[in-house]
Amino acid sequence: MRIHPAVTTTLFLVGLGFGRPAVAGAEGGQTLATAIPTPAGYTRVRTDAGSYGRFLQTLPVKKDKRILAFNGNLINDFNVFGVADLPLLFHQDLEQCADFAMRLWAEYHQRAHALNHLYLFDYNGKRKAFASSGKSYLDFLRTSFANANSYSLKRGCAPVPSAAALVPGDMLVQNQDGGIGHVSVILDIAEAEGKPRLYLIGFSFMPAQEFHIEKAQGDKGREGWFTLEGYQRFLMEILPFGPPVLRRFAP
Repeated sequence: MRIHPAVTTTLFLVGLGFGRPAVAGAEGGQTLATAIPTPAGYTRVRTDAGSYGRFLQTLPVKKDKRILAFNGNLINDFNVFGVADLPLLFHQDLEQCADFAMRLWAEYHQRAHALNHLYLFDYNGKRKAFASSGKSYLDFLRTSFANANSYSLKRGCAPVPSAAALVPGDMLVQNQDGGIGHVSVILDIAEAEGKPRLYLIGFSFMPAQEFHIEKAQGDKGREGWFTLEGYQRFLMEILPFGPPVLRRFAP
């Protein structure tokens, strides 16, 4: 969601400390798959063991559905299906929507002991490899979050060819001009014969806040899961940053 540093913004960074590190299953082992069942008749799509998609399907989820901002304030702006049990890393306004999408990608590599394969982006979407950065893991994330945004992910990530090709881990990215935009992450997908696919989709927002799973309302989905068309309508109704494009972190 962040505006490029060259663009004037009322958002500003405060503090310099790190938050406590994330602990998977810190609240008793509850995960996305156990916390949010599929609608009746639906099954979750299969993902490969060790894949980014499997990592997201088994993301730890808090029992408490409150969203905390970086400054400790409660966020009450959304219909919350669940909140990822990934405490903010920084006491700064850094972990907004694009940042948390990058953080999930980084957390996956860290937990897979594959940081030598981790890359993020500069503002223009150019890959920046952790292995050659000379930075610690947290400093690498801090630099990436401070300099990249939704425009960076739109330019740097691979296009997804069609809605039918979407898998857990893919993103819906809104950004028309390089300024403010938005990034949503597909965490899980459910299927049923003869019925539309359903999606669990989450995001962080402004100010920097914990990553939550949004709950579909009304005709935008079924039992809290979104249809793709329903989520696209949701975005266009509340976030006037242009139509979303489909993107993916490529190997």
